[in-house]
Amino acid sequence: MNGSRRPVPRSQMSHQMSPSSFTLNRRQSPPSLVVAAASCAVRGALRPFLRRKGIAFIVILNVAEGTSDYYRRAVSSLIRDPVPVDEDCNEIAIVMTVPDGPPDARAIYDRFRYGRQIVLVTERMDNIPSEVKLAADVIAEIPSPSADHYMAASRVAKVRGMTPEIASLLTGFSFDAIASTVRGTRPLLSAVRQLKKSIVEAEKSAPAPVKPKGPSLEELAGYGAAKTWGLQLAADLRAWKAGEIAWEDVDRGALLHGPPGCGKTTYARALANSCEVDLVVASAARWQAAGHLGDYLKAMRAAFAQAMKQSPSILFVDEFDSFGDREGDDDHARDYRRQVINGMLECLDPVEGREGVIVVGATNNPSVIDRALLRPGRLETLIEIPLPDAAARVAILRHHLRDQAFGGDLARFVSATRGWSGADIEKLARDARRLSRRRKVALSEDLLLEVMPARYVLSESELRHTAVHEAGHAIVAVVLASDVLKQVHIDRDAALGVGAQSVGMTVLEPEVGRVKTASYYDDRIAMLLGGIAAETVVYGCHADGAGGAPSSDLVLASDIATKLERHFGFGEVLSVELGKGDRPLEYLRDRDPELRGLVDARLKAQFDRAVALLAEHREELDHLTEALVAKGRVIGDEIRALLGVCSPGAPNPHPSGRDG
Repeated sequence: MNGSRRPVPRSQMSHQMSPSSFTLNRRQSPPSLVVAAASCAVRGALRPFLRRKGIAFIVILNVAEGTSDYYRRAVSSLIRDPVPVDEDCNEIAIVMTVPDGPPDARAIYDRFRYGRQIVLVTERMDNIPSEVKLAADVIAEIPSPSADHYMAASRVAKVRGMTPEIASLLTGFSFDAIASTVRGTRPLLSAVRQLKKSIVEAEKSAPAPVKPKGPSLEELAGYGAAKTWGLQLAADLRAWKAGEIAWEDVDRGALLHGPPGCGKTTYARALANSCEVDLVVASAARWQAAGHLGDYLKAMRAAFAQAMKQSPSILFVDEFDSFGDREGDDDHARDYRRQVINGMLECLDPVEGREGVIVVGATNNPSVIDRALLRPGRLETLIEIPLPDAAARVAILRHHLRDQAFGGDLARFVSATRGWSGADIEKLARDARRLSRRRKVALSEDLLLEVMPARYVLSESELRHTAVHEAGHAIVAVVLASDVLKQVHIDRDAALGVGAQSVGMTVLEPEVGRVKTASYYDDRIAMLLGGIAAETVVYGCHADGAGGAPSSDLVLASDIATKLERHFGFGEVLSVELGKGDRPLEYLRDRDPELRGLVDARLKAQFDRAVALLAEHREELDHLTEALVAKGRVIGDEIRALLGVCSPGAPNPHPSGRDG
C-alpha cells in the first residue's frame, strides 16, 4: 500500500480484511520455534511500546548476521496497531529489514513515511543512515535468545518435550540450523540428535592449534624473499614478547602466492617453528563446509577466536582466493560473496584489534582477491614463493633424503628437474628411497633418474628450432637493451606424457633506475616476439610454441600492448580502464573490438621490427644458435661481446635502442 492509491471506504475496507479474522488465523497457526524465541529476545526492547496500543514510535534493532528475517517475523507478530491502515490505505505498523549495502535514507523514508509504529531490523548498523538513527526513539542491540527464551518459546510454538538441557543446547546453534531441524513433523528428540551429530562433525573440521612438526625456516632452501620476511618476523615477535617493541611494530600478516606445490603450507609450519608459536590451520573450504552463510561466518570467527586464545600464534588460511572479489564481474552469488568478504574484513581488522595473531594467507592466484583484504593492517605483505632454482632444488632433495643423502654435483638431476616444485622433489625423494629399500642398494643419482617420469631426447631439428627461438629473444633484448640479459639456455630432453612445456629460457632482469616510457614497453614487446621473429627469419615461418598458455610470449606481449593502450596513457586516449576478473586485460580486449585492433597493430609493428633487426644480425643469430646447440647455455656477457655491446653500466654502442 502507498499514499498514491485511492482511499477505500471504511465499510468496504472492513469487508475486505477484517482485523479480528486476521488475528484469529494467526492464532490457529503457531509460530516456529525460532520465531517464537526471537519474539522473546526482542520483547524487552519493545516493551515500552507494547504496553500502550496505538503509540507512535521508531525502533532500530541490531541483530546477529543471518537472523534478520526471523526477527522481522517476530516483531510483526508483536506490534499491531488497532487500525492496520489509515484512511488512505497506508500501513500504520511497519516492520522492515534494512538491506546490506550503502545507506539510503531516502529509500527507507519513502517506505515508512506514513507509518506510526516503525521497526527497522538490521544486521549491520553501518547500513542505517545517520538521519534515520537520529529519528529513532530506541536503538537496541538484540542478544541471542537464552535458554529461558527457548523454554518460553516452546510453549508458544507448541513444541513438546523441551527441557532446560535441550534449551541450553539450542543456544549454541544458528536460527537456520534450528529452523531446518526442529519442525512440527519431527519429534524434538530426533531433531536434537541431528544437532548433536552436527556438533561432532564440526569438531572434526574445527581449527585446532598445531604444534608444528618439521624444520624451521632456517633449515629450508628455495624460499627467497619469503624466508627473509619470515626470519625478520620471528625476530620481531621475540622482541615483542620481551617487551622491547610494541605490537604496532610487528607485521600483521602476509599473503603467500606461487604455483601449486611450491611449498606454501610447508612454509607456514616452518614459520611457526621459527617464531616459536602455535599454528592454527584453516581454509575457506573448511569454513564453508560448516553449513549456510551464518555457519560459514561463525566458523570463520571461531578460527580467529582460537588463534587469539592461543596467542601469540599464526593463523594460516589456505585457498585465500576462494573469498573472491566484491568488484568481480561474476554476478553469481554476488551478495553471498560480499557478506563473506565483509566478515573476513571484520576478523582481520576488528575494532578491538588482534594483538598476538599473525594471519598468513596462501593462494595460487592473488589477482582475484579483493584489494581491501590486502591493505595495511590486514594481509599487508605480498610475498611470492617461486619455483626453486638449481641450488634450491639440490638443497630440497638433500633435505628430503635426510641421512641417505649422497655426494656429487647432481648435474643431471638439476637439468631434469628444471621447473619442478618442492612438492615434486619431495615425491621424487620418497620414490627413490622406496626403490632403494626394495633393491637393497644405496641411493644414487642414477636411481633418482630412474624413478623420474620418462623423458625423451629432443631430435636434432627440435633442438635447433628451440635454439633459434631463444637466440632471437636474446639478441633482440641485447640490441634494444630493454632489460639486462643474464643468460639463455635450452634443454636437450623433455618429459613424456606432459602437455605444453618449456625447453628453453631467456633470463632477463630489469635495469635498476630505468625510466619506463612507451619505447621501453615497445622494446619489451619486440623482445617477447623475438623468438618467433627468429624462426621466421631462419625457417620462413614460426611454430606454435609462442602461444596457448598464460605465460607464453604472445599472451605476455598482448598484455603489455593492452597496458600501453589502456593503463599507461601511451595509446590514443589518456583515460584508464583496469578491467575485471581473473584476466582483466583479456576482459578489456574481449569487450572492446577497437582495443583489440590497436593491440594487434602494435604487436605486428614490433614483430616486423624484430624480424628486420634479426635479419640485420643474421650472422650473430646463427653463431648464437650453434653455441646453444653445442653448450646448452650461454651467459649474457658472451652474447653482449658477440654483438659488440658493453656490459650494463658501460657506454652503450647502440644508444638508439634506449629511451631518450
